[in-house]
Amino acid sequence: MTPEELFEEKQHLVHAAITQHFGSYAQASKLAKSNNMELDDLFQVARMLLWELCVKYNPKREATFNVYVMKFMKWRMSNELHIKGKVIRVGTNVTSEERKNLTFHSIDIQIEDDTKDDYFAVSPVNVEEEVMLSVEYTEALSKLTPQEKVIVVKKSQGYKDDEIGEELGKSRQTISRLKTAAFKKINPNYKPIGTTSFFSECKKIKNHLLQQVI
Repeated sequence: MTPEELFEEKQHLVHAAITQHFGSYAQASKLAKSNNMELDDLFQVARMLLWELCVKYNPKREATFNVYVMKFMKWRMSNELHIKGKVIRVGTNVTSEERKNLTFHSIDIQIEDDTKDDYFAVSPVNVEEEVMLSVEYTEALSKLTPQEKVIVVKKSQGYKDDEIGEELGKSRQTISRLKTAAFKKINPNYKPIGTTSFFSECKKIKNHLLQQVI
């Protein structure tokens, strides 16, 4: 499949990203206008990113491509709102030297009137790294059975084997066996004792990201 064909096939992700991220087209339009943009600008930002990712498309990651695109689109649109919402007006009587000495501080995105909301504020974290880690989690969990997924997620949330067993109606020994089998599917080099597994490295991802892939 060519990048052009993939781009056309994935257009629905643009609409899904906007409605999921902002709640509705109306809300997206309101936020855009409050931050010196239009709804069409958000569509354009999302489509440009989609094209970039279609050009870089790796068929081996087909199963997680949509997840990756959606997460990145949401971040890119928020970042654009954050940038466009910080319009600074400087009087004509300010000299070039004075302009150089101006200090700018980040502000929250304007919602409407004088109210502000930090929900869409851009974090200084490496967003691409965070998105990739989330996609790796999706790929890893896709190898597991529904029951194994529940056990892995519960373990990431700090549940003990006997607590998971009580919830699933299974013995502690059974949960331990299923847990080990699941971890080995994720990382063939996993050892129950004394070795840091791929899973434990991924525990940095927030629990709500885990819930999205079950």
